[in-house]
Amino acid sequence: FMCNRLELPANEPEDVDKVKLLYQERFGATTFVTATDGNHGRGVAWAAKTFGQRAVVYMPKGSAHQRLQHVLDLGADAEITDLNYDDTVEMAFRQGKEKGWAVLQDTTAPGYTEIPEWIMQGYTAMVDESIDQMAPTMPTHVVLQMGVGSMAAAVVGYLTARLKVHPTFIVMEPKNAACGFKSAQEGKLSEVSGDLETMIAGLACGVPSSIAWPILHEHVSAFVSLEDEVAGNGMRMLKKEGVEAGECGGAAAGLLQYVMQAKSGRAAQLREALSLGPESHVLLINTEGATDPENYEKQMGLASAPPAKELLDFVIPAAHRAKRQRCA
Repeated sequence: FMCNRLELPANEPEDVDKVKLLYQERFGATTFVTATDGNHGRGVAWAAKTFGQRAVVYMPKGSAHQRLQHVLDLGADAEITDLNYDDTVEMAFRQGKEKGWAVLQDTTAPGYTEIPEWIMQGYTAMVDESIDQMAPTMPTHVVLQMGVGSMAAAVVGYLTARLKVHPTFIVMEPKNAACGFKSAQEGKLSEVSGDLETMIAGLACGVPSSIAWPILHEHVSAFVSLEDEVAGNGMRMLKKEGVEAGECGGAAAGLLQYVMQAKSGRAAQLREALSLGPESHVLLINTEGATDPENYEKQMGLASAPPAKELLDFVIPAAHRAKRQRCA
């Protein structure tokens, strides 16, 4: 954003102090506003502090107070609203329009696509590093978190462009905020409403990004909605392996564990449909650590839900069902 206003090439490394000084000389201080369940707002707050700007961060109801504190500690003005995530996003856009603030949101709105595109480009850095670390082995399957779909679509787009043999993409989200699942069911971008209440707060989004959905619809083989217990299972499993994972990262690992252990039901059907087996190389992205320490400790003390319990449902889009039938 700042390099764009300064007409500097954003794809070339610039000295932070140089950009900060030039921007302050030309434009003074800009207030950046965003809505977040945690990670995104923390990033905006860090960037504003680093570049000498101001950040205002709104968080949806039910957000963990420690996640709020992380943002406050970076010097941002932040508060937890009494709204769900999607209504909090709308609030951020209204505040930006009324007060002349710059909105930095990773989802789209009418006439607002450029900044979400930049954010999606930023997400590709982590998958670029992941593929370099995995080489020469490449993933056969990739499990991704939905949310509004920006991160998932960025990873899908990058891998389909870089790899000659495309992996099977699986997108997952909590049952109470399954906008990707519903969109796949209906064959078009669709929204879910309500409180979107889930332990997996970072994925509690009811409205998909309009630029992410076409990518996901074309390339994702399965959209999975899951119970919160799957995330808890994954958090505990990763802890045993020495990896600290929050709810979103735990959900990806928990989904894979549950699908591979299931003897019957929808999880076993999903494993068969996607040809997941001992020869598979699955890429998971642990998107956060224990950013809600209270819930993390709670989850560590709980017993894991048994694989026999029905904890998920899935949709295979019509285009992928037809592709599988042709291959068969």
